[in-house]
Amino acid sequence: MAQHTIDEFMSKIGRQKGMSLTTGFDVFFEWGPESTFPQRYYFDGDEDIVHMMCDEAQLPNVQTATGQLSGRYVGESAVQYAHSRMFTDVGLGFLCDAKLIPLKFFNWWYQWMFNEEFVEGENELYSAMSSTPQPRNRVTRVRYPAEYTATVKIIKTEPDGVASNNRAPITYILENAYPYAIDAVPLSYGSSQLTRVNVNFHYSRHTVIYGDKKDTSFTGLDYDDPAFGNFGIEPGRGE
Repeated sequence: MAQHTIDEFMSKIGRQKGMSLTTGFDVFFEWGPESTFPQRYYFDGDEDIVHMMCDEAQLPNVQTATGQLSGRYVGESAVQYAHSRMFTDVGLGFLCDAKLIPLKFFNWWYQWMFNEEFVEGENELYSAMSSTPQPRNRVTRVRYPAEYTATVKIIKTEPDGVASNNRAPITYILENAYPYAIDAVPLSYGSSQLTRVNVNFHYSRHTVIYGDKKDTSFTGLDYDDPAFGNFGIEPGRGE
């Protein structure tokens, strides 16, 4: 590739404000007016813990269900045509604080979907050892989707001169989402590692928001600066 072409390409990338990094994203949960979910572990400051502890997410994929059409023209093989959209599940990973707020939040959400009673115990080892399960003949009765589903917003963010996540080039809004699976949380002796929980969500469909409106926050920062990712974080760097 000619040098002038490379320079033009790099200049164009600079005007686009650099390359996208996988480490920039934010996840939020919102419940609609029909929901009766008591947002235990997601209010009074705990929602910030759940939000900040999300360390792994994925932007949803898109799939199309197709059918086959044959015999339109002599000698033509079968032609695939699209007839409906398909939405697969999405997985989110969360680190846990010492109170295990993310793990409690998703377990409580899952249990509430099936009318499980909330059981509160003492935060002490011997009290936990003496705790007992719920009645054996308890009833499992699933609630209506409008009561337990939520809107999940996965926002891909990028840094600018204001903050490390101030730009939002694309946002996925997952409609009628709920946790259908909470993966086992591994615990083991040996080298200490952060406890994390992975949660899988079903949802009915998603909406894509394209962040293409004119961005006026660009302040002419040098995106080739190795410390560019710290703008808005370190003192003196766009704080």
